Amino acid sequence: MPPRPFVPMPRGTTWIRPPAVPRDRLPGDLAGDAAFPVEPVQISGLAGRVRIAAIGDFHARLDREFVFGPALRQVASQADLLLVAGDLTDNGRLEEFEMVAERLAGVDVPVVTVLGNHDRRCLRRVAMRRTLESAGVILLDGESTMFLVPVAGTGAQGTTPAARIQIVGIGGYGGGFWPEETGSGPPLHRATQAFAVRARREAARLEATLAGATDEVDARIVLMHYSPTSSTLGREPLVKYWMLGNIELARVIDRFDVDLVVHGHAHLGNPAGQTIGGTPVRNVAAHVIGRPVIYALGDTAGSGHVEPAMSVRTAG
Repeated sequence: MPPRPFVPMPRGTTWIRPPAVPRDRLPGDLAGDAAFPVEPVQISGLAGRVRIAAIGDFHARLDREFVFGPALRQVASQADLLLVAGDLTDNGRLEEFEMVAERLAGVDVPVVTVLGNHDRRCLRRVAMRRTLESAGVILLDGESTMFLVPVAGTGAQGTTPAARIQIVGIGGYGGGFWPEETGSGPPLHRATQAFAVRARREAARLEATLAGATDEVDARIVLMHYSPTSSTLGREPLVKYWMLGNIELARVIDRFDVDLVVHGHAHLGNPAGQTIGGTPVRNVAAHVIGRPVIYALGDTAGSGHVEPAMSVRTAG
């Protein structure tokens, strides 16, 4: 694929919460019936419009209200797919997954998620996966799934062409962004060395999944929890960068034809950035975007009725 130009992304402005939101409230409870923000994502060769909603970091707990319910109930009227970028739960308890699964079961479009670092605390992984799958949620962990999404704004009267949208999902891991993005790294000790080993392992799993995925797609999105770039970390302290993502993920992504990367995890980050090779990256942590964001893939000028998408899952 042709190289993308690298454009440095400013990190000085960070939207932590919508204006006038009390500091003790999460922004997701403001969604109500309001339309979600829409960001066009140009996909060469994809005519019409495919709408992908994304959010992450629910951090659901049993001792507090799940405030994202109103937003989730609005997804089907505004998007064709929903991507959840990990940390569905705060403590990884099965009961927390059951609470989130109940809310996601009411979303009338396909839902795809990955595990975040808080979700990985769950000791009952099989039961957790079954809980999500019983709610219709597709959990990707080094796997990919293909959706045939009817494209609005194209086709002759009475016909609705379908776009092939591939989602590649992996949790990712920390490890840091040096030397390309942040210069020298922290002093090496057992913790950072362990992170580096896990970072390379997750990058290798991502590479295997991308290499094994079909090239016959109209758009490819990588969904992860950790960030592949420091350009979406905003006001996160520099000393925490090595815990928020790693550059190995970006090196893998830039070797393949990836149209968009969606991640969460960085609560003090900023919404938009890119890999060192120019692949667009979006931070959809709830504390950053407040409510789901719609990424309008392709030509966003069209309009029309959109039928529910179909999914075929493949292992990486």
